[in-house]
Amino acid sequence: MAESIIVGGLETLRHMGFFDFFLPFLLFFAIIYAALDKTQVFGADKKDTNAIIALVIALIASTTSWVLKGVAGFLPWVGFIALIVVAFLMLAALVYGGEVNKLYESPWVKGLALLFVVIALGAGLYYGLGLNETLGGIGSGISDEDVAVILALIIGIVAFAVIVKSPGSSKSK
Repeated sequence: MAESIIVGGLETLRHMGFFDFFLPFLLFFAIIYAALDKTQVFGADKKDTNAIIALVIALIASTTSWVLKGVAGFLPWVGFIALIVVAFLMLAALVYGGEVNKLYESPWVKGLALLFVVIALGAGLYYGLGLNETLGGIGSGISDEDVAVILALIIGIVAFAVIVKSPGSSKSK
């Protein structure tokens, strides 16, 4: 019973354009406003100017179909990569315990983070801009889900190799 209420509510929100317009608008506004506020492009303490500019840019971006299509294709990949990163951090905290902060300074971890960003951006552009449909897919017989599983396995293996490498393996006991 409660599940049907939730599903019905989500369907109502979808029909109202909540997921197609409002959420992307809110995301655009928050990111643009934060960037303007942080960089202080228009001067310090210009929150009202930053808000107006962010509002206008977010409204324009939210009414452009190719931007919305790109965001709709990109955000699931960001969520997927974020899930992998959180799992990696949980595993690292489990293995390293109190020394997990030393792991974050490792060049391997920084390289792995860069790999996550490159994969997320590449996948977001590939799927978000519709290149998978334009170019006829990734390859013959390989589905999009297969590509996601292969990427997850590669990232998982690399993350496992980084975590298993003990932080004090070169020290003498």
